[in-house]
Amino acid sequence: MCISMNAADERSLEAIRQKIFPFLRASWDALQITDRDTQKPRFIILDECETLTEAAQLSLQTILDKDPKEVCVILICNSQSRIHQKLRQRLLRIRYDPPIIRPLGNSNTRWSKEGMNNSPAKSVSQSQRDAFHEITRGDLRLTSKRPEIEARLWSYLHNHPDEILKTIQASNTDYMTILTEILLLMNLLFILDEKVLEVINLTLPLIYANVKPELIQSQIKQILLLWQQKFDEHARS
Repeated sequence: MCISMNAADERSLEAIRQKIFPFLRASWDALQITDRDTQKPRFIILDECETLTEAAQLSLQTILDKDPKEVCVILICNSQSRIHQKLRQRLLRIRYDPPIIRPLGNSNTRWSKEGMNNSPAKSVSQSQRDAFHEITRGDLRLTSKRPEIEARLWSYLHNHPDEILKTIQASNTDYMTILTEILLLMNLLFILDEKVLEVINLTLPLIYANVKPELIQSQIKQILLLWQQKFDEHARS
């Protein structure tokens, strides 16, 4: 009852003709639906639809002529201006904006270990919520991974140095994700310096080559220790 396409991969008029129209031509009898009163609309979902060619976009007009109770068309895009005007004027537009982030200078969002909970399982503080939105850049698709990401943020701040390596080994997160999050956090607080970058640049070739796992873990531990040290200095200043 639903067909979904990523228009970034299938953007031509031919793709619409070969997939969407046959889907609509399928009869209810073929779907073995006997009670026509219980029929629900079929759904057509086109992601990244602004990448469709103009001809492909205009071909959707005939589908929009159908009763919405029969066919529901959902277009997802990053830029409304690239959707043809003839489609825009016939669709309900729902806009999703990134979450509003409080400025770091606000006293309600000051970063401090004392202001955060002692367990990642409990509700996180306002400052951690802001950190989550900052490092995910407001990407709504990462919302489902929010508990996992916030637990890592908690561990970056609270883990005792002797527990860091254990946490790394037990984590299902790849090393590149850890490095990216640490870089974003340090950049967010303006505490990123050459010393940290030097260690990261020595670690990246090992990660890419997938060699010397013990050395990689040691380097990651050093980076996390530097992060904690610089965060403590930032919190005291």
